[in-house]
Amino acid sequence: MLVVLTVVLAGCSGGGVTDANEAQSTDTEATAGGSTASGGLTLAEADARLRDSGSFTTTWSYSVTEVDGTSSSLTQSYRVDLEASRSLQRLETTGSDSGLDFETFVADGTSYSRYGDGDQVQYVSSDQQASVFETATGYAAGFTADLESDASFVGTETFDGVTVSRYEYDNTDAWSAYNRGALDSTFETDETVTVTDFTVAVLVDSDDVARLTTWTLTGETESGQTVSVDWRYSVTDVGSTTVDDPDWLADAQAQQS
Repeated sequence: MLVVLTVVLAGCSGGGVTDANEAQSTDTEATAGGSTASGGLTLAEADARLRDSGSFTTTWSYSVTEVDGTSSSLTQSYRVDLEASRSLQRLETTGSDSGLDFETFVADGTSYSRYGDGDQVQYVSSDQQASVFETATGYAAGFTADLESDASFVGTETFDGVTVSRYEYDNTDAWSAYNRGALDSTFETDETVTVTDFTVAVLVDSDDVARLTTWTLTGETESGQTVSVDWRYSVTDVGSTTVDDPDWLADAQAQQS
């Protein structure tokens, strides 16, 4: 069901409710610099400024909660050191799609991937094909397209140790009409799902980098049962991320030699 949801998300921008443990509200009248209450949300130069930082960590995740309360999730993280041209990608899943976990390490122009565990572990190596930067930040592109024109300034908060401006918008009406067939197939129910709430939040630092973009979509089946989807994309440890060799690298190199 997580794969189906990816298709639904491909054509939409998003965000959601910020984790209270990660973002703690401060003075709602202040500004974080860059994107401000008076200047509006600006993300056009975010990629350039993130490149200039030299290193960062991105984490992309989403989870689906079914009518019976069970949930499944997918989390994909990238640790990126642009100056050293090194990255480490991890994908972890829970629920019905668990078992899809893997890691990919890139260094010196070579990509090494690890799949499976124990006796079932497999390694694949190849020449690095894609840009480390584009791969690590690619998930954000489709979810910030409409934020500059639609989001409203709410206040300032602290996220990942820096002051950020918070922007929000509610796009429930648009999602209520969007691709209902695909949305229905996201959940393990034969009933039609109607969107009852879709809220977006984005936290932007003084360099106009969206540090956290989140959304939550809540729906209701024909019989009145609640389902939900949560999506999150974060950029952390900007300028301080390091990428060490994974402990399985020697095994991967030995198998490919």
